[in-house]
Amino acid sequence: MVSGEATTELRVLYQPNRCALLESALVPGHTVVFDRHGKIADASSAGYANLSKEFVIFVKGVFLNSAVVLLATSLCQALCLQPDGSCTGVGSQSEKSYWKVHKISSGICMFESVKNAQMYLRIKDGRCDGMGTGDVDCHFKIKKNLENASISLESTKSPGLFVGLQSDGQAKPMIYAKDENVCFYPQVIQFGRENPMGMSATPSQEEEKIHESKKQKKIPPESEDRSPLSSSTAKEIRCFQSGKTLLSEDEWKVLVLTGNTGTRANVTLWVYGDKGVTGPISLRKDSSEQLFLPGQEDEFQVEIRSIGNIYKIRIGHDGTSEQPEWKLQRVTMQHTKSKKILDFAANVRLSRIQADGDVVCELPVVKGGQAIFPLVRYQVDVYTGKLKHAETESEVFLCLFGERGDSGLRLLYKSNMQVKFQRGQIDKFQVAAVSLGKLQKVLLRCEASDKSQYWYCEQVVVREPGTTSKSIFTCQRWLPFMSQGIIHSEIELYLQGEDY
Repeated sequence: MVSGEATTELRVLYQPNRCALLESALVPGHTVVFDRHGKIADASSAGYANLSKEFVIFVKGVFLNSAVVLLATSLCQALCLQPDGSCTGVGSQSEKSYWKVHKISSGICMFESVKNAQMYLRIKDGRCDGMGTGDVDCHFKIKKNLENASISLESTKSPGLFVGLQSDGQAKPMIYAKDENVCFYPQVIQFGRENPMGMSATPSQEEEKIHESKKQKKIPPESEDRSPLSSSTAKEIRCFQSGKTLLSEDEWKVLVLTGNTGTRANVTLWVYGDKGVTGPISLRKDSSEQLFLPGQEDEFQVEIRSIGNIYKIRIGHDGTSEQPEWKLQRVTMQHTKSKKILDFAANVRLSRIQADGDVVCELPVVKGGQAIFPLVRYQVDVYTGKLKHAETESEVFLCLFGERGDSGLRLLYKSNMQVKFQRGQIDKFQVAAVSLGKLQKVLLRCEASDKSQYWYCEQVVVREPGTTSKSIFTCQRWLPFMSQGIIHSEIELYLQGEDY
């Protein structure tokens, strides 16, 4: 058959048993049939238990990091976290049954309840519930079941035990027995962002919509005192408060010395190691004790798990309260069991109205009076397109990714231009971060609350001081954008080239 002719077109017929038949579009009723040797069979072979013409459907990319999924147990029910922390397989297919995917490694994930943040699916002590805290009890290996297009979740801590369902629908650890009790049918509510989100937009398709919206309504800019810490990312903050009993191998003491200017804003910490990152960690205490006063050193007990050798931290505040400025003098970390001490020299002012306008800073580990990695002030040039209505007054955030981690999501606050992100304009920013090595990608976020504030970005160019090279990340699309019926405020831009 010649490719493209009608005889090569097949219609997918979805079946009640979740399989599919491939029917000829030219000759309805004729389906693709395989014999038990994997060869295309003729009509006389179709009696092989009806299995020779059924196909199972697997979708690639279901369990990308930060994806939101539904783990369906039937055509109308799903795995659901109950108010008491237990899990049931007879929950409704609604928001309360949504799970956020945290990818640990290839084929291994954690599942966090969307409605009840910081509550994870787990298998522990003979129970299967949603009371997990994100430790190894919450790690599951995803097993594909080819016979019915389902998946099963196997505990990595207790190999051989799977998330299963009893006859009353309650979740319970079970041994895999190829029955429906351990089978789930994942449905993607929101795709993750391991790969770039979509292709370049066609400007002509969006211009008129945005033009009409801008004529109807002019949205005032949101307060520029906002920080990435107060965005949706902040909802994922895990709080490790003083006095909490922790495993000694994972327990660290964090000492934060404030300089001559204190703050009452919310302070957050990230810790980076050569095998991973922990954070965001909210630095606060249960007591009414006032923190971060001028000249005061505050002590916190935090839990840091399996991230290897620590080489940097990121610390900052969210710019809230009547005292949003902060002079950070020094941070010291001490491992509770080994007494190992890590020093981080700061002497930096975190303020929107002074210094460079940043409320977040990165600090490398200092050994023998020298930082183990240099602090780099990356020059970031953001090109707004020349299309009509390409400008925006919305807040724009950026995160740099390199061989040595990321810069964290930063608000692009202080530009060389008086008004940022105007049509055809190049805005220059500085992003200070511990050296990231060779840059790999950039994440952009535009939080536009209305189409009148959508933004067309042409490209992002990043330069490292002291070098003649520049890294180019092409965008050429509107932000936010629609993909598969979902509005995305973020896009990942991969390195397109380097100029020397």
